[in-house]
Parts: sequence; C-alpha cells; structure tokens
Amino acid sequence: MKQQDLQFVIYKRKLIFMNSNSTQAKHARRQYVYSTALLAMVFSLIISIAFLCVPSPIDSAAQAAEGNQPVMIQAGHADFGPTLIDSKWKLKIRDDTGDEPVWRDPENVVFKLGSNSIIAMPDDAAYSFIGEKPGTKLYVIPQTQNPDVPWLGWNTQEGGVLNELDRGANLSLEGVSGPGKLHVYLENGNNNPQQLWDSTKGYPQNSWIEANAHTHVNWVFSKPGIYHVKLTFSGKLKNGRSVSDTRVLNFAVGDNTDPNAALSASADSSADDDEQSDDGAQDADNTQGDNAAEGNSRHHAHSALNHKGKNVTKNDDTTLALQLIGVFVAVIAVIIVIFVCIAVMKSKKAREEALAQRDSLQHAQQTVKHENSLSNLVREQETTVMAPIDTHTTESGASQFDSSSFDSSSFDSSQWK
Repeated sequence: MKQQDLQFVIYKRKLIFMNSNSTQAKHARRQYVYSTALLAMVFSLIISIAFLCVPSPIDSAAQAAEGNQPVMIQAGHADFGPTLIDSKWKLKIRDDTGDEPVWRDPENVVFKLGSNSIIAMPDDAAYSFIGEKPGTKLYVIPQTQNPDVPWLGWNTQEGGVLNELDRGANLSLEGVSGPGKLHVYLENGNNNPQQLWDSTKGYPQNSWIEANAHTHVNWVFSKPGIYHVKLTFSGKLKNGRSVSDTRVLNFAVGDNTDPNAALSASADSSADDDEQSDDGAQDADNTQGDNAAEGNSRHHAHSALNHKGKNVTKNDDTTLALQLIGVFVAVIAVIIVIFVCIAVMKSKKAREEALAQRDSLQHAQQTVKHENSLSNLVREQETTVMAPIDTHTTESGASQFDSSSFDSSSFDSSQWK
C-alpha cells in the first residue's frame, strides 16, 4: 500500500512538471507574437517618418504652382515653355530655384547676370559667328550649369501640353532689344556649335521643339545692359486646334544694371504682347494680370529685387536642412532595424526552446504512461506469496519430510543419464 502511494506522488509531481513546461511554451509563443507585432509597428513608423520628414520629389511639371510676384533669378534652374491650363495656351517660366517649382509670367521675372557670368571670347574659329575679338568679355548663360548664374532652358513638359500637344511646337525668336548682340547656340560633344538664334539677322528665327522635350543652350550677351527677348511658342493640339502665345524674357546683364528697369519696361509692353496671342488675348485673367503688373510692378519689384541672392541663399539653406533631416531619419531607421533584428533573433531562439520543451513534454508523458503500466504489473505480481516449508517433527519424533521414507529403489538412475 505504501508503494502505491509513492507511485501516486511521483506521478503527481510529473504532472506538475509537465504543466509548468506547457506554461513556459505558451509564454514563449506569446513573446513571438508580440515581437512580430512590434516589428510591423516599427516598419510602419519608419515609413510614416519618411513621408513626413523627407521631401517628396517633383516628378512632373504639372505639379508646379503658379506665382505672380516679381522675382529676380540670378542662380539656379529655370525653363520657359508653353502651358495648357483650363484650355488656355500660355508661355510661362518654370522657376525651380525655390523649395517647389512655380510657373511664373515672364513679365514678372528678370534674369540677372553679374560678373560671375563673364567668359572671355575663345580664340577658336568655330566660335567666329559670335563676331567678337578673342579675349573680349562676354556674359554667358552656359549650356552646362554654372551654380553662380541662371541656368535657363526650355521645355514642353507641362502636364496639359504633354496630354494635348500633337507632335511638337515651333519656338520662334521674334526680336531682341538691348545694347549689344545676343547669340544662342547648342553644343554637342566635339562637333562644331550649332547656331540657333542671332540678333544680327532677320526675324522670325524658328526652331522645332518635340513634345516632352527639355533643352539647355548657351546664351551669349556681348555687352552689359537691359535685354528683352521676344519669343513665340505655337503648335497644334490633338483636336486640331492651333495655339500660340508670345511673351518677352527680361535680362539684366552686368553688375551695375538695375533689374527694376528691366521689369518696368517689360510691364509697359506686356499688354501689346497679350493682344497678339491667338488664344489668350481675350481672357480676363490676362488683362487683369497685365494691369496689375503695370500698376504695381515697380513697388513689388523694388522690394523683391533689392535683396539680391537672398532667395538663393535661403533655398540652399532649406535644401541643406532637408538633407540633414533625411540623414538623421535614415540613421534612426537603421538603429531601429538593428534592435528589431535582435528582438526577432531572441524571439526565434525562444520559439526553438519552446518547441524543444514541447518535445520533452511529449517524451515525459510517454515515459509516465510506460512507468505507470509497469508499476501496476509489479503490484499484481507482489500479491502472490509462497508459504514457508514446515520442518518440525511429528509426535512420533520423525520429521514430516523423512529421508528414510524415501524409497531409493523406486528411483531409476537411468532417467538422469
């Protein structure tokens, strides 16, 4: 009976041990689930921070806003080109010098070329079309960007133009006014320069521009002063409608040239240019914009242009700040990912331990069942007890087992041979 109690105690302890292992396995599985959820939350947080802190790139010209404030551009990227907004075809300037691109009316923009743009006339026959002596100082907007001067080109990439323009557009030089000459040419590798416009020749001077084109060229001004360059962008839409718009680009060339004067002269002539536009002359928006430019351009231009380079410096500082924020976010993201990887590895290890404990638990259960069956068998066998042999003598003085009573004659020794 005591042995049965002992077996019961052993079995009970094994059950407690198995329950403990089962609890540990559940705890390990719970840790694995929590780690997986934490990993998902961390990656969601990283994505959210990236969207909030890192500036999204501007992929399309259609995303550019519109601005009507007078500005001076003396460094940075800008393109002029046609826009098609609300079925109105207008030649505008895409200003990329700020935090975001802005489409501006040409009469509100002046390009400033200072001493940083001066290049000596090369002693090369390939550039003889410029008509200046070698070593002469020229004011140049180069085809390849110079960070200290405007980088002016043209494009046909505005969203409405991309969707509606049939094949391409015609860009025409209608006239140039200024104290010197203007030459515009294109360079392509080691080939000779390709002349596009020459202010000493007659007008118009036409160039075909493909749809979705973006081009930069060399602008060469021979003398300092104010220049007005009259341009027309015309084309045909996919629905067969012909469109055209003529505008004037303003240039203040030389350190001592007042950009306010360039804007004022442009404002005086902008109304005539609007009347010559096939598609925008009758629009109330054009008339209102021209009147506002004529009445208020001097006031706005004075406040906007007196701080030369202020816009560029601010933009550079903003860009640097955004880059630093991006680097900081990237570093934090890497640190978080490292910690998450460590947590995942620990969770994986805990899961493996839990699986090992589960296997051990199953083995222990099988062992307990086997030992339980053996203990039952032992208890059944222990119930059979053999009685002892009584060797005491009888009343006659002889033992119950007397060797004298054994008949040796009846024993056949041949049975043992």
